[in-house]
Amino acid sequence: EALLGMGGARLFPGADARWLKGAAREPRDFKLEAEGREMTLKAEAMPLRDEEGDVMGSVILAEAISETEDGEFQKKIDRLVSLGELSAYVAHEIRNPLTGIRTTVQFVGSKFKARDPRRGDLEDVIKELDRIEQIITGLLMFARPPAARPQPCDLHQVLEKTLAMIELQLGDAQVVLHRDWAEDLPLVYADADLTQQVFLNLCLNAIQAMPEGGEFRAATGVRRYRTRRSMVDISFSDTGVGIPRDLIEKIFDPFFTTRSTGTGLGLPISVQIMREVGGVITAKNNPGGGATFRVSFPIPAEPPGRPEE
Repeated sequence: EALLGMGGARLFPGADARWLKGAAREPRDFKLEAEGREMTLKAEAMPLRDEEGDVMGSVILAEAISETEDGEFQKKIDRLVSLGELSAYVAHEIRNPLTGIRTTVQFVGSKFKARDPRRGDLEDVIKELDRIEQIITGLLMFARPPAARPQPCDLHQVLEKTLAMIELQLGDAQVVLHRDWAEDLPLVYADADLTQQVFLNLCLNAIQAMPEGGEFRAATGVRRYRTRRSMVDISFSDTGVGIPRDLIEKIFDPFFTTRSTGTGLGLPISVQIMREVGGVITAKNNPGGGATFRVSFPIPAEPPGRPEE
């Protein structure tokens, strides 16, 4: 009730005229004070048209985000930003000398005969340097993720491209793929390339969680609500080992990994990509074993046009 009668400038501080008129329909977060407490509104504007199609105003749909949940999440995001800045500095400082080390190792290796056992030792050094380079690339990706370019996106198309990419891995791992597509899945605003990166990371994680083979299910669906924004859900389920109960709260933390060859950056990067489009990633263990990761996209208030092929 404290928000009733409040002017638009106070309700949506910093919003530009183009967004208020519904010309820019991406969701935005606004912080304001009401009844002596801070709250966050997640809002989206859409144009209001008359019978002839002319714009006569705009409608803004907003929902209040839980102060406790939002505050804790924002603290985590702030910590990720600080950690990302440090990661970028460290990655830059390490990458330069690594180049010199690699060049020297390769030069020394070229001086040995083909059957000299020392060549094998140097090749092992090169492999470890490659692993460090992979970690550095992940650090930079986490610190400075590419800017998202949201546009109308058909998630089924992105899913099919992703599943085609892992076809060989599924066969080698003896994992059976199941598709469960919802009919008439709404379009969402997302960056198709970055979304594919998120899907690919979750698919590969699922395969690696089933070293003895198993079943992998990709499913789509819609959750509709009357009082808050509806969501499009993309779920990835496996029949693997599941997530230990004491670790499920840590899996989205940067650098946390249970694999000896992992960097612990795949999920944090995916979380950042989804945050850019107002989406979320959640994880849970399945009652019968294995785990399910759910990627959720907000459904736009006004249906977007068809995506470009």
